[in-house]
Amino acid sequence: MKKILLILVLVNIVVYTFSQNHEIKIRVKAVNTGEVYLGHYYGENQYVIDTASIDKKGFATFKGEKKLDGGVYLVLFQSRDMTYFEILIGDDQEFSIETDTLDFYKKNIKAKGSIDNKEFFEFKKNDRKFGVESYYLQTSYKKYSTNKDSVNAIRARLTALGKKREKFLDKTVTSVKSKTLKAIVNLMRDIEIPSLNIPENSSNKDSIRMVKYNYYKTHFWDYVDFSDSTILKTQVFEPKLKRYMTQIIVQRADTIIKEGKLLIEKAKSCPKMYRFMVEYMLGYADKSKLMGMDKVFVEIAKTYYLKGLATWADSSRISKIKSSVEKTEPNLVGNAAPDLQRLESVDNKYYTLYDIKSEYTVLAFWEPKCGHCKVEIPKLYKVYENLKAKGIDVEVMAIYTQIKREPWEKFIEEKEITDWLNVYDKYQFTNFRMLYNIFATPSIYLLDKNKKIIGKKLGAEQVEKFLISIDKLKKGEIPKK
Repeated sequence: MKKILLILVLVNIVVYTFSQNHEIKIRVKAVNTGEVYLGHYYGENQYVIDTASIDKKGFATFKGEKKLDGGVYLVLFQSRDMTYFEILIGDDQEFSIETDTLDFYKKNIKAKGSIDNKEFFEFKKNDRKFGVESYYLQTSYKKYSTNKDSVNAIRARLTALGKKREKFLDKTVTSVKSKTLKAIVNLMRDIEIPSLNIPENSSNKDSIRMVKYNYYKTHFWDYVDFSDSTILKTQVFEPKLKRYMTQIIVQRADTIIKEGKLLIEKAKSCPKMYRFMVEYMLGYADKSKLMGMDKVFVEIAKTYYLKGLATWADSSRISKIKSSVEKTEPNLVGNAAPDLQRLESVDNKYYTLYDIKSEYTVLAFWEPKCGHCKVEIPKLYKVYENLKAKGIDVEVMAIYTQIKREPWEKFIEEKEITDWLNVYDKYQFTNFRMLYNIFATPSIYLLDKNKKIIGKKLGAEQVEKFLISIDKLKKGEIPKK
């Protein structure tokens, strides 16, 4: 049995009002008191939707006036520290589950009135055997990692086990009656790539590998029905989607936007799936650690939310999304940096961003009262000196984000950061906060010689590594891919 990592604070429990068309009775003989919760998976989260007390006969009954959405649901026991087991909600929604203990892998569990759960429990027990054997082999792999023969033997067994499991999944899909279970098992199936023999003396092995990759990517979703919202309430769909978006396709913003829109199009006939996919893609940039992914947010927001296609979003949310787009779009990686004119320097001279003539320009927005700035700006200054010493043509425009000169001048003097261009927008004419989304400091941008943004929200060390790598690439010290 498992214990679920749910924070069951009352204000965080999502409670739905159901109508009468489901009645689910749960009885675990080893647990005869306390509250029992009914929950479900949704994306990468789990939600509690109903609560029932165990009655004198040992049953906890969940009932309502509306059918539940299909999927994998959780039955959680408060008195057992939220230990839980899974049940399947499909077409049969008036049924009972009875078992002796919470470990139903060792004890019989009976499902009355539900072919979905009879088949689900049998499937889980059989599939678990593959997991146990795989775990054993993985452990052995680590144990004998220095023995080449053992490693090869274990790899061969893992490969054979994987193929055996795939056959088991294929057979399950064709043999079970439960449509919900079919949908779940189809999520678990992987695509078999046709065999392509690569001659040892082939000079074009990479092209053959690319054929295999393209086949796998093209057919990745072959078994998945995006018109079936059942798959949302499983623990399998979101990891599969995440794997596709982060490991299978190329990690470039334009590629992710293209592939995301194709998946949204697949889900268009199912409102619940459509909403999930649009929301998933909107939040993709926040989940990604890669620079430049905010372009995904902007494109999805403009295509679906700002054109009225996200009908579930109220006016308040649309307004917030619109505001975020306005702050983000002007400073996307690849865009020409918005010009900043008549910025005043410490010695009362005026400068414009596009007047700087150098191979690279670093824009650093900062203020001396910011704790992080106190560390990062002096560090950036040392990076600047190191880059200049290496012969890299870079200039820094360090922009003070406040108005009072005294703390600014004091910090510059104390830290001796005088060789680069220290400026500020004395009368706040440039609108730099909106143009560069400066609502936290420090905020560092990197521009090329044409003032195109090639990096943003960087740390000082990242600036150094980035420019040294580009310099080596230009000199041919790093081979181009």
